[in-house]
Amino acid sequence: MKDKDSRENTSVIVDASLRCDGGSRGNPGSSGIAYVLDKTDVDKNKETISYGGWYIGQATNNQAEYHALIWGLENALFLQVRRIEIELDSELLVKQINGAYLVKNKQLKELYAVVMQLLAKFYSFNVTHVKRAFNNEADTLANRAMDERSPVGNYHVEYVSPDNLSTVDLVQSSPVLSTSPTSDERRMSTMGIGTYYLRIKEHFDAAHALIGYPGECKNLHGHTWDVEVEVKGTKLDDVGIVYDFKDLKDDLLVILKQFDHKYLNEVEPFTEFNATAENLARVVYEQMEAKLPDHIDIVEIAVWESPVARLVYRVE
Repeated sequence: MKDKDSRENTSVIVDASLRCDGGSRGNPGSSGIAYVLDKTDVDKNKETISYGGWYIGQATNNQAEYHALIWGLENALFLQVRRIEIELDSELLVKQINGAYLVKNKQLKELYAVVMQLLAKFYSFNVTHVKRAFNNEADTLANRAMDERSPVGNYHVEYVSPDNLSTVDLVQSSPVLSTSPTSDERRMSTMGIGTYYLRIKEHFDAAHALIGYPGECKNLHGHTWDVEVEVKGTKLDDVGIVYDFKDLKDDLLVILKQFDHKYLNEVEPFTEFNATAENLARVVYEQMEAKLPDHIDIVEIAVWESPVARLVYRVE
């Protein structure tokens, strides 16, 4: 592969994997960073589409690791990657980004904030720890950059070295981010990655008859059905909301409206199978899943036939 600085953009890349590495000779001392970005096809085959190494001057090992990840993410965003799998051999970074460790060091907090802003621009991301032996390419590029004290590789976005390790300098110099984070954004980004769960309940009135049931429920009878929906997500919008309760309620009401004050046995899809609580929960789950935006996942649907009879459907 020829070393060059290629600035021509490409079409959208849906899936990609990113490996990054940073090193310091002295800790702190002369440092280098590197990344390798691979495009992944539907068969999980990988093709390297961007890679680079850069000498960044004086830094600690952990600072260099963060700078490497920032540079790799900027190149991935430039290439319009939508979903990204990130593999790092720094256990500290992985645990900090995934929220297992708090970020206490002032300089690392600022770099962490930039990383979290960049990650929020992807449709989805996953960060995992790998052994150093599986990160040889990035390690070699980082060491080559340190040896030559110059850029190497086929990168698309240049690394811009700030005079200090402040978040403002990093964001202003980045070709990906147009504005520096506000104090509120920094505060929120240092809270770690967690999952938010939302649950609402609505009801409708309808009758049904359980064909083939060995009891009185085979006859026409009615219920006030209570239906709960629970969803989850990890990304907050600019207001700080993962998904508006009102929107979730509206989604559910649209689905339940088709059953309200009806004889369920005559309403599709219950013309094909019994209108049991089990089948109702599954149908609502499938229709709700189709309505939700990509960043929200459905957890479960619960159906109450009475105040003491609750059934839950979820996909494990």
